[in-house]
Amino acid sequence: MDFNLSQDEREFIVSFRNFCKKEIHPFAEEADKKKEFPRSHYTKLGEAGYLGLLHEEEFGGQGAGVFLSTLAMEIVSEYCGSTFFSAGASAGLFGLPIKHFGTSDQKKKFLPDIISGKLIGSLGVTEPDGGSDVSALTSIARKKGDRYFISGQKTFITNAPNADYSLVLARAQDENGNEKGLTHFIVDLRSKGVSRSVAMDKMGLKASPTGALFFEDVEVSEENILGKLGKGFRQTMQTFNAERLSLAAYSLGVMKACLDESKSFASSRKSFGKSIYQHQGVAFMLAEIYAKYEAAKWFTYNVAWEMERIESEGKGSMLLSGKCAACKLFATTAAREVTNLAVQIHGGAGYMDEYKVSRLYRDTRLGEIGGGTSEIQKLIISGSIMKEN
Repeated sequence: MDFNLSQDEREFIVSFRNFCKKEIHPFAEEADKKKEFPRSHYTKLGEAGYLGLLHEEEFGGQGAGVFLSTLAMEIVSEYCGSTFFSAGASAGLFGLPIKHFGTSDQKKKFLPDIISGKLIGSLGVTEPDGGSDVSALTSIARKKGDRYFISGQKTFITNAPNADYSLVLARAQDENGNEKGLTHFIVDLRSKGVSRSVAMDKMGLKASPTGALFFEDVEVSEENILGKLGKGFRQTMQTFNAERLSLAAYSLGVMKACLDESKSFASSRKSFGKSIYQHQGVAFMLAEIYAKYEAAKWFTYNVAWEMERIESEGKGSMLLSGKCAACKLFATTAAREVTNLAVQIHGGAGYMDEYKVSRLYRDTRLGEIGGGTSEIQKLIISGSIMKEN
């Protein structure tokens, strides 16, 4: 493995960190309180090159590799988790399946505006009675002539309240009602028959809007089928692999922020005549934070490097399902433990929202749920290792 970056890549990382310090971090606390962040964040992230990192240059992307993208996701997560989740749902969960499975016309139509941040995307998979069990989804897309009409409901969808498009997974049926399998449809959320909920109240990541989408005979042309009929399940699983790696990167950003905040507080806070980091109890907690962060970092970097290598060979990320699941499980668990330690180091101050660790503690909890719960990851991991020779 070679984690060395080129000169251009190193310059991008420095530039992007400076961008996040100036354009993202100052608004994070206010956005959390208002439960929304400026839509201009999307266009600024587009201009900074973040939204297009994994996209092809001909559509406005940067054509970068998975490893560089992972480093960038870690940085933005360090400053604002809500920005990471909403931007990722748009350029990642909506944009990357179109990159991997879409037609040339679909890429030309949808990707440039998503990559620039002009428009916002979302992924519509989870339903009230079907989340981790994707095969249990009940949304239907009935064919009539050269059109499909989608009916159903999606819930807990990131960006649902303000997205322009959604990649909706539904059960396709032919004109005789025969099922053709789970299929992704690119849906304009301004279409007749689409309605949406207001942003849901959440424990954390409050500035990243989450809501429900409702479809009542929403008309979609055959041109908006992603790939082929019946290929939606595999497309979703490959998308989830990338999402799991991104959640590990998010966890790294959270842990880095916790380490920095805890070091600063432990240096300035005095107790019994000396800085609290000089007390063994606090020193041990700082050591735990550092160890968990470093272990998760190198696990995540390893998987990112492997995914980049495999994708460069045209093999797709399905070969790494077990490792992506293990990486997500380890990093998100570590992030929860680290945020708990950071709050403990801050004592009573850590329980107050005016301190960043309070927000980090609330925000990180989704990591063990989104992209498949930790329990689902364990099933994927065990299934993967049992298939090994």
